[in-house]
Amino acid sequence: MNNKIKRPILWKLILIIGIPLFVVYSAVLIINYNLSKDAALKQEKAYMVEFIARNAAQLNGQFTQITDLPRGMSNIIQSINDINKEEIYSLLEQNLAGNSFIYGMAVAFEPYAFNKSKKLFAPYVRKGSDQFTHLDLADNSDYTNSDWYSIPKLLKKPYWTEPYFDKDGGNILMCTYSFPLIWDEKFYGIATADVSLVELHSYMQKMQKLTGYSFIISQYGTYVYHPQENTIMKETIFSKAEKYNIPEMREYGRKMLRGLSGVEPFSDPITQAKQWLVFAPISSCSWTFCGVVPESEILKDVNASILKQITLMFFGLIVILLIIIWSAYQITNPIRRLAKMAEKLADGDLDVQMQNIKGRDEIHELSVSFNKMVADLKHYISDLTNATKAREAVESELRIARHIQESLIPRIFPPFPNRSEFKLWAKNIPAKEVAGDFYDFYFVDEENLAIIIADVSGKGVSASLFMAVTKTLIKAKSNVLNEPEKIMQRVNEDLCYENDAAMFVTTFFALLNVKTGLLTYSNAGHNLPYLIKKDGLPEQIENTGGMALGVFEDAVFAAKEITLQEGDTIFLYTDGINEAMDVDYNEFSYKRMEDILNNIQGKMPKEIIEDTLEEVETFTLGAEQSDDITLLVLKYFGI
Repeated sequence: MNNKIKRPILWKLILIIGIPLFVVYSAVLIINYNLSKDAALKQEKAYMVEFIARNAAQLNGQFTQITDLPRGMSNIIQSINDINKEEIYSLLEQNLAGNSFIYGMAVAFEPYAFNKSKKLFAPYVRKGSDQFTHLDLADNSDYTNSDWYSIPKLLKKPYWTEPYFDKDGGNILMCTYSFPLIWDEKFYGIATADVSLVELHSYMQKMQKLTGYSFIISQYGTYVYHPQENTIMKETIFSKAEKYNIPEMREYGRKMLRGLSGVEPFSDPITQAKQWLVFAPISSCSWTFCGVVPESEILKDVNASILKQITLMFFGLIVILLIIIWSAYQITNPIRRLAKMAEKLADGDLDVQMQNIKGRDEIHELSVSFNKMVADLKHYISDLTNATKAREAVESELRIARHIQESLIPRIFPPFPNRSEFKLWAKNIPAKEVAGDFYDFYFVDEENLAIIIADVSGKGVSASLFMAVTKTLIKAKSNVLNEPEKIMQRVNEDLCYENDAAMFVTTFFALLNVKTGLLTYSNAGHNLPYLIKKDGLPEQIENTGGMALGVFEDAVFAAKEITLQEGDTIFLYTDGINEAMDVDYNEFSYKRMEDILNNIQGKMPKEIIEDTLEEVETFTLGAEQSDDITLLVLKYFGI
């Protein structure tokens, strides 16, 4: 026996308890993580929306103040008759001084609108390091072709330009708010306020920030502010979406241009890390304030908390595992002792006993049962030894009985090798050690061949003894009588005498004149043989109507005759053939037997028997043989 137990109960207990515990812990962690993650994302998104909206509102307030100044300039200039340029410069300085967000302001008049003798006039004031600088934009270029002038003139409404570098007035990156001077439905020029993107950048740096970064896009998607300064004025949100293949960003950009707010997910094009984009409109200038926050930042606290829980779970599992190992060892120690005792028992030691049995649990009961089993096993082996000796004696006697029985029926084939009038073959296969079926054939004189096949009721030793008696009686009677029906009559009388066991035997007896082919037969309740003509189909011969031998002493038997022609075959069998059953208890049946006999033309008796037995064996494959099988086939050739 293998001393090494491949899967001891100790480890089974550890696995049975430890694995479910680990699974439950893991499930709790996963569920807790998902719930915490959802809660953190929900809370952070709400905060981001509120943060962006608050900052957008703050910027909107600044830009609203900016848009109010050019509008106010328009009203003042309209209200002062014959305003001169010094007054305009003074007004511009006053407006600039009151708003730190504006870099410069201008009033650009239509040609000849301010002075009939001067075509263009555009007074411009910008902030210097310690004082204001006065300029006339008309001195450097024809400002009427600039976007900040031509577009609001065409639209006849205020307009915010896209970011641009102003080389004529401010010499910096800026955005300009333009307000058209339209008095009495006549266009007189444009009042402007310039916002320096440098100043905007400084302002944004002072604002409260998200954990990610913020940016601002214009009404056309151009970056007005971005932490990466090389992006400002040079890229749009749509060009970046195309550049980094972020199709969802294009859709988010379209939402921004429509003045919508939102919180949307996207993946970083380089790290593929999940990001959250939150945006809100700055309505006064049609810009959009945006923030980007990595999801990892949002979940930083959640991940830290889960890591702590995993650490605690790990140490907790270690402690529980140690407790399980100790408990399992205490539980399985008696089982290991019992296993060693069982191993000794398997090696043949019938004196083993479990000692020092403590406790009143299942192990105690098992140990007591083991000790009782060993004692019972010793008695059983002793009884089994005696029974085996007795069975071997019976089996030996049965083998002898079978040998004797086989000696009672013809065993040499082919029989009568010197007789050319016929060929004969027979086969007996008992269902048990000894059979109740038998066949016989012998010459009663020089021309007449006796043919017998019989089936005794029951099986085993009693049937074999009855068979031996029947065979002996038939042979004895046929030596003094030459009429089959009289032979059946005398044998029946002898078998019925003192037949206390009420046994009987179905018998078919025939005398064949091998010279003439005349077959005289009498049937005592046996399956009718088949006659197969040389070129014909199998047909059962006519019944003589006799009862099985050994039933009624006064039973009457008759005889009939048929004449065999050259090439005819007579097929005798017992019901072990047609009643053979498969594993589903279906019988082999007469039809299957007749199908075999339909194809025997040209075959000798031995081949016919072998084909029949092969078909029966195939049909009953896997099923136990339930009855004796006996076959006798004779083929007549004549003289």
